[in-house]
Amino acid sequence: MRAVCSTETFGRRLQLVSRGVSARSTIQLLGGILLEAGGEALKLSATDMEISIQTSSPAEVEGDGRVVIPARIFNDIVRSLPTGQFTLEHDESEGTVRLVEGENEYRIRAYAADDYPQLPVFPEEGTFRMPGESLVETVEKVSRSYSRDETRPVLTGILISFEDSRVRMVTTDSYRLSIKETELATTPFEGAREAIIPARAMQEVSRIFSASDEDDVEVALSENQALFRIGDVVFGTRLIDGNFPEYRRLLPSDFEREISVSREKLIETLRRVNLFAARQTPPIPVSLSFSEGSVEVIVRNGEVGDAHERLSASSEDEFLISFNPSYLLDGVSAIDSENVVFKLNEPLKPGLIVPEANGEEPDFLYLIMPMRDPSRS
Repeated sequence: MRAVCSTETFGRRLQLVSRGVSARSTIQLLGGILLEAGGEALKLSATDMEISIQTSSPAEVEGDGRVVIPARIFNDIVRSLPTGQFTLEHDESEGTVRLVEGENEYRIRAYAADDYPQLPVFPEEGTFRMPGESLVETVEKVSRSYSRDETRPVLTGILISFEDSRVRMVTTDSYRLSIKETELATTPFEGAREAIIPARAMQEVSRIFSASDEDDVEVALSENQALFRIGDVVFGTRLIDGNFPEYRRLLPSDFEREISVSREKLIETLRRVNLFAARQTPPIPVSLSFSEGSVEVIVRNGEVGDAHERLSASSEDEFLISFNPSYLLDGVSAIDSENVVFKLNEPLKPGLIVPEANGEEPDFLYLIMPMRDPSRS
C-alpha cells in the first residue's frame, strides 16, 4: 500500500478521527488509527468501543491494504510536517509504516488490522435528517444539566425522543432538568423512538458538525447504538441502557407567580454577585428577593462579604427564593429571548425558567431546585 496525501487535508482528518481513540485502554489496537487504502482515498477510523469515528481523505493510492498506526506519534509527525504533500507506505513484511516528506523519512511500528474491532456501517434505509444547526443548539442548551457522576450512567446521557416531525432532548442531574423541543424541518421520523445517548457523544457530534460545511445531519438508530453521518464523517455511539427518570412528573402543572426579568441584565448581575459565592462547597446560594416591580439579587458570604443588585421585574408581591448560583446562571444563559420568565410556587419547591413565549408554549424548559439560605435560617 502506497499513498500520496495532502499534509493539510490529511492532517485535519487525522486529528478529527483521533478523538475516537481510546486514551485508557490496555489494548494496543484501540490506541491506533485504522488506515484503509482503496480507490482514490484513505479511510481513517478509530474507536474506544464506546464511540467510533470514520472518515476519509483524498489521496493518490497504489494498492489496497489495511494497517493500524499508533495515533499519538502518527498525529505528532503529520502535524509537524510543512505544508505540501507526503508519501505514506506500508511495509507489511516489516510491520512498519513509512512517511516520506522531501528528504525527511519516518518509520512507525504498526499493527496488523486483522483483529481491529468491526466498525458500524451507516444504513441507507430507515434513517432521517435533521438540520445541523438545530441539533447543535438543542445539545448546547440541554448539556448544562447532565450529570458527570459515572455511578449513575443514565443521568450522564441525553434522553432523545423522536416523534413525527419533532425531536425532544432531556437531561437531568437530579438538581435541575432541561427540556428542549426542536422541529425537524427536513425528513420527519416515522413513528416514535426514544433512546438515551451519552451526552459527551452528542457534544462530539455537535463539534464535528460545527467544523463541517454541511447543512444537515443524518441519523440512524438501532437497538443498541446511534449513528450520525455528517458529510463523509460517520460517528457512532453506544446507547445507555436503563430507565430515564419520569421527568414529566417533576413539572408542576400550575404556578402561583410568573415573573419576567431582562435576560441580559440578569446575566450581568449574576456574573458579578456570583463572584462572592467563590465556588465554595457546599455552594453559597444566590437569593432573589422579589417585591413590586423589582428583584434584588443577593449573595451573602461570611468570609468574603455581601453583594446586592436591584433590577426591574414584573413581580407584584414580596417573595424570596434561593438557588445554586452556577445552576441559576446556566438556566438564565440558556434562554434566548429578550426576557427570562420565572415560574414559581413556594420558596422550597422547584422553579421553572423559560423564554418569553408571547402566549405560545415555550420550546425550552429549565427546572431548578431551590436551596435553603443558611444566612436566613
